Amino acid sequence: MGKKKNELMKNTEAQINELEIFERVADIIETRKYRAGTFANFEITLMYWEVGHYVNSVVLDGGRTAYG
Repeated sequence: MGKKKNELMKNTEAQINELEIFERVADIIETRKYRAGTFANFEITLMYWEVGHYVNSVVLDGGRTAYG
């Protein structure tokens, strides 16, 4: 009888908490999605700056245009 009780205790202790697993996986996904979005926005900002810098150096020869 002692062997059955030990097996039952092991099974009870080893049960997987599905909600906990789901929440952790969802957290990992959301964190990575946020970080990917942040990185993409950073790269897009740098791209626009680089294009503007290039156009300024080629078209305007590093100068400024007249305003108004």
